[in-house]
Amino acid sequence: MDLISFTIHSEDGVHMEESRPAGTYVLGRESSCDIVLPSIGVSRRHVQLQVSDEAVEVQDLGSSAGTFVNEMQVAETSIFELPVQIMLGHLAVVIHSKRRPLQSPAEAPAEKPETRFLDSEGEVHVNLALSGDVRAPVPLGKMNDQTQHRLEMLYELPLQFAAETDLKKLYRLIVDRVIELTPGAVRGALLVKDPYDGKLSLRASVPHESPPISKTLIRRVAVEQKGFIWGDDDGDHANVSASMAAIRIRTGMYAPLVWDGETVGVLFLDNPNRRAAFTQEDLQFLISVAHYAASAVANQLLQNDIQQNNRTLQNLLANFSPKLRSRLLTKSREGKLQPGGEKSEVTILLSDLRGFTRTSASLDTQVVVDMLNDYFHVLGEEIFRHDGTIDKFIGDAILAVFGSPEADPQHALKAVHAAIEMQRRMEIVNERRKAAGLPFCELGVGVHTGQVLHGFIGAEERLEYTVIGDTVNKTSRYCDGAGAGEILLGPLTNEEVTGWFLVAEKGVPTKHEGVLPAFSVDWRAHLAAVAEQA
Repeated sequence: MDLISFTIHSEDGVHMEESRPAGTYVLGRESSCDIVLPSIGVSRRHVQLQVSDEAVEVQDLGSSAGTFVNEMQVAETSIFELPVQIMLGHLAVVIHSKRRPLQSPAEAPAEKPETRFLDSEGEVHVNLALSGDVRAPVPLGKMNDQTQHRLEMLYELPLQFAAETDLKKLYRLIVDRVIELTPGAVRGALLVKDPYDGKLSLRASVPHESPPISKTLIRRVAVEQKGFIWGDDDGDHANVSASMAAIRIRTGMYAPLVWDGETVGVLFLDNPNRRAAFTQEDLQFLISVAHYAASAVANQLLQNDIQQNNRTLQNLLANFSPKLRSRLLTKSREGKLQPGGEKSEVTILLSDLRGFTRTSASLDTQVVVDMLNDYFHVLGEEIFRHDGTIDKFIGDAILAVFGSPEADPQHALKAVHAAIEMQRRMEIVNERRKAAGLPFCELGVGVHTGQVLHGFIGAEERLEYTVIGDTVNKTSRYCDGAGAGEILLGPLTNEEVTGWFLVAEKGVPTKHEGVLPAFSVDWRAHLAAVAEQA
């Protein structure tokens, strides 16, 4: 098989080329990657490529800058014919093979005519346009080395800040960069507003052990949202507070981190040894860095908040089957998962461990927890496998609903099938527990069909799925009446599944409702019939 050619072009015009056999390669900044790309716009593990001599399968690995193929961002794993150009940050990776080589200039297709946009005044003309993917050059003109270095760094800082997704490392990076590029700075710190209590808290400092913080000056810059230099004039030192004198501030430079009109933090540098340590150019540079830092910090805090909300949403939907969970997540993303309930006919299943209270009374807590986890794992699997939803765990009982939150015309049949499989799995678990000398319990199940109010109840910030109605109470009666290893159906459930199972009629005595008609399912006979047909 022919070798595949990888040509990497950097933003500086430098390129390297290497040939590799067909296969799977991970590209990124980490040294463990198959092809290492030491560029600030490239993520640690940026993209995975599965290359043949005719095509490449591209999978973005959650990179911060994204992966673009032929100017189109790759949102999911996609296959492209060779030759192909892949943009990773500021790097272009061109892949071709002997079978599918790069086109020569003579073979290249003619360029498309330039698209022109018109307004009411006619054609808009521009003298110079730069691609948004290309780093802006340093402005030409007379400037000293320090100024030029700062300008170069100002172009790089947004990329460096955006590439760092760890908040602690981002905070430290911000402080390190401004101290590195400010000759008069001896100490520095970054304070960020806590999103919960609104207070400014220290996040990074140099030195680590004794950050120089003046609450008076920090409060001033946060309120006024203006950067300033303090300590140049004699008047600045005339009425210093005891705290400011204790930390020996001679000259300090302060800048607010402002985002969307709000102060999200304060960045400052100081020099305890000399006055007039900073210049106007230093202050302009600090304010510029603070602007980039505010954007990066606000964005990362937002990303963390989104991740936390996603985890909360996942926890909220943990009691739904994977199929239902996927649909509900889609609704949530579209803003359609709203508080509210509806009335409809569903089937309720309530299972309860028989003898659990007596068995667990003499056991250690961890043994009891392990036993519940052992049972609930397999019982929950069968509920989900039959499209049921777990409303709640009540001690050693499970309350599940079929036909909600999305309607299902087969909710009664699926509920009974789930109950049968739950009893079957219980026998398997108990055989294993007996063989291991572990305590065990039996299972009683009640299944009843009827009208309920069901849905997500509560406020938008705190939703909880629940079912309410007399059907739930009746199901509890049938569950109480079911013996160890028994499944009892209510009359309406029995009507819905007539002909599917062998049942025996029996009554369930209750305190206030008399004797409720019930039907006991011969689930072992059903399983034997299914096995015989198979």
